[in-house]
Formats: sequence, structure tokens, C-alpha cells
Amino acid sequence: MKVALIDNTYQLPRALDQLLVESEITLISFENTGSALEALSNTPFDCICASINADDEEMGMQLAEKLRHIKQSAHTPLLLLTETNIEHFYAKALAAGITEVFLKQELKELVNFLLHLSEQQKPINGNVLYIEDMKSQQQYVTEIFHKNGLRVDAFSNAEEAWDAYLTDSYDLVVTDIILEGKMTGMALTNRIRRLGGDKGDVPILAVTGYDDVARRIELFHLGVSDYVIKPIIEEEIMARVRQLIKGHRYFLEAKQQRKRAEQTSEAKSTFIAHMNHEFRVPLNSVLGFTELLLNEPDSSLAADQKENLLEIQNAGHILGELINDVTNLSKIEAGIVDINLCPVFLHSAIEQTTHHLSSFANKHNVSFLPYNIPNDIAVTADPVRFNQVMINIISNAIKYNQPNGTIQIVFKETDDAYIRIGVKDTGIGIEQKDLGLLFQPFSRIGNHQNIEGTGLGLVITKHLVELMSGQIGCRPNPDQGVTFWIDLPKSTG
Repeated sequence: MKVALIDNTYQLPRALDQLLVESEITLISFENTGSALEALSNTPFDCICASINADDEEMGMQLAEKLRHIKQSAHTPLLLLTETNIEHFYAKALAAGITEVFLKQELKELVNFLLHLSEQQKPINGNVLYIEDMKSQQQYVTEIFHKNGLRVDAFSNAEEAWDAYLTDSYDLVVTDIILEGKMTGMALTNRIRRLGGDKGDVPILAVTGYDDVARRIELFHLGVSDYVIKPIIEEEIMARVRQLIKGHRYFLEAKQQRKRAEQTSEAKSTFIAHMNHEFRVPLNSVLGFTELLLNEPDSSLAADQKENLLEIQNAGHILGELINDVTNLSKIEAGIVDINLCPVFLHSAIEQTTHHLSSFANKHNVSFLPYNIPNDIAVTADPVRFNQVMINIISNAIKYNQPNGTIQIVFKETDDAYIRIGVKDTGIGIEQKDLGLLFQPFSRIGNHQNIEGTGLGLVITKHLVELMSGQIGCRPNPDQGVTFWIDLPKSTG
């Protein structure tokens, strides 16, 4: 891209040259407007930058007016560089034909703009189907497309263009709306949009000589992606063509990436399901024979042998939990977990959970404090998943508690129609710096490796809470331990 810089200093051109040294932008400097106007009258530039002093704003307006009357620069982006206080004349500058205003002290912003403009003006490859029944117009636009790197199949009627569209592959269709023959450009658009798959999604740029609201709305209803008004200006049509082709390619790439991701996810789910089965069979055998040996009435096992069998049994149960957690996480990530939302009454649900975990709490010498939750308080959740979430959170509060520790379950209604359920323990706590690791897979925080766990429980819990339109978090208690909390929508049913 070739940029003209009008500036009477040495510092500004040098600074810009240094900032653009690794780009494909060529900067040509002019010390005064006279030499610049003479050059711009004979040589096309892709962009013009004019530097003005703080007390010489009118010079910038006059320069813009002169440049817009020169054919070569009538539509060239014109950037104005000033020293201070652009707000008071910004609107006036835009009205005079200036594209944008930049501060000289913030050259990096100008450079970013130029780099973006340079990227926009690069030739673009692609196949265009072009329909125009006026020969002079067809030749003019076809030359513009060729000059910018596009291959063009041009037709004078929509019938021939439709046959070509069905057999060939195109990145863009450009069609006049009013055409000779039985089929109009609007009818062609309608036919294309009725096709399935990628063939029916190709962007369509309509060309029309009538710029009225009703016509524009009708075009978009028919499926036109964009439109351009006659007489056609090269810079305008190429800007629209680039955006349409690039946007469609991004869309196709996104579809491909999604398809690949779905295939990968499906393959992973298949592998996990297969792994679950293959691991379960030998694991159940190990656990079954271990149970038989431990419960054999006439067993002659020595004390150390029984201890080893208990270790095997414990390790087997941990492995079983890990298989369950990996399988559950895989299902959640694949989006195949059913969530059935309904009112869940907190008092009865938490009572069920604490009763289920009472023997586990007794084993760890941890007790539940009385909780004061009214019977009629309910959240919108999946009852099974809510129970799973509460078991995971309260189990952790038991495992990571201190001997003779306590667990307190509290609730409060928030201002945004949510209910917060908190599980407060008196355990060993979590350092502030480790809070960000809590919901990472296989993350075991601090010196707690001796405490049983798969490192996936909280990850699964977080996913389940979010699937129920909730949030989960944790905060250290001021005195001892931590409080895990979940926010779920308050039930209105």
C-alpha cells in the first residue's frame, strides 16, 4: 500500500517509517501541500495523511476540499494528524471529507489503522458469478474484479448464470436486480437460497439503481447479503466484496471446525464408554475376590495380609470413582446430560443429603450444625443433579475438615431472584492464591494428597451448577475453613 504523508518536519516521517518498517506500506513524504497536490493529481495513492498545527485547522479543511475535487483522490482515505484537542473540530473535519483524525502523540493508533487498511486493500482471490445485462457496465465491473485478483464468470441473463451456478463453485454472486429475460436478479437470489447446504449459503451482492427503503427491505427478505447502488464506485464495491468473501470463508471454516470438534467429541465419548466397560470388568473381579477373601469365615489370612487386602479394596473403590467421574465429565462436555428443571425444596433436599452422608461424617468425627431453612423455600433445579452437587460439596467439607469439626449449611435470597446456598466448614482452609485452581481438572491443592479424591469432583459440580443456570464459588472464612456457595434461580412455581 502506498501512503502520502504531508508534513514539513523531519521527525514525523522518520517516526512513522520506523513504526512501519516491517509492513508492506510505502510512505512517501511531501513537505508542503503544493507538491503533494501536484503529485496526487497524477499518481494514485491508497491513503493520504496530512499533518497540521494546532492553530491551523482551516488548512486541513481546505486541503480536504481540494483533494476531493481531484479524480485520483476523490475516494482515497484522508487522515488528519493534529497535536491537541480534536474534539472541538472533529465533526467539522468529517463533514469536510476527512476520513479520520489522529493525535500526533499517539502514532501507534495511526499505524494500526494503516495496517488494517493495508490488509483490506490486498488483492483477494476467489470465484465470482456476475450477472449484468448492460455490456459497458459488465465490462467495467469485470475489469475491477480482475484487477483485484478475482476470477469472474460474467453472464447477461440469469438463466445462463443459474446453470453455471449449479455446476461450478463460487465464493460470491453479484447480480443486477433488473435483468432481461424471464428470470430477474431477485428470482435468481430466491432460487439460490432454496438450495441446501453450502450451495445455498453463498453470499449475494445485489446491484440496483433504486435506493429506497422498501426495495432494500425486500432485498434482505429475499436473502441478499448486501447491496450496492449504481453508479458503481470501485472502492465501495470492492470493500463490500472483500467483506462478503472473507466473512463467508470464516463462516465455512467455523462450520468445519465445529464439525471436527463434534467428531472429536464423539470419538472421545466412544473411547470413554469403551474404557468404562473394559476397566469395569476386571475391576469388579478384583473387588469381588477381595470381598470374598476378607469375609471368608475360615480365612487363615494373617493380619498384614488382611491389611494389604483392605488397601487393594480401597484403591479399587478410588479407581471406580475415577472411572465414574471421567465418564460423567465426558458426558457433560459432550452435551449429553439431561437436565430436568423443576422446583426443588431446599429443606427436604438438604435433609436427604445430610442423612445420606451422616455415617461418612461420623467416620471423620465431623458434625452438622442445625440449619434454619423454611420448608417453602425452593430453587429451580434438577433434583438428581442438585443432590449430586450437594453431595460433592458436603463430602469435601467432611474430608477436608478438622477432627471434631462442624459443617453449617446456610441460605439467603439475593436481589436478582437467586438463592445462595452456602456450606461452611471449620477445616484446613484454602489459601487465597489457590482459589483459582479449585475448578481445574485433577487439581489437588496444597498438602492434601493423603486425602482421597479424583480431582474431578468440583469440575463436575461446576458444570452441573452452570447447566442449571447457576454459579458456584468459594471464599475463605475469616476464622477457619472455607465456605462453598452455589447460586440457583429461585423457583416461582
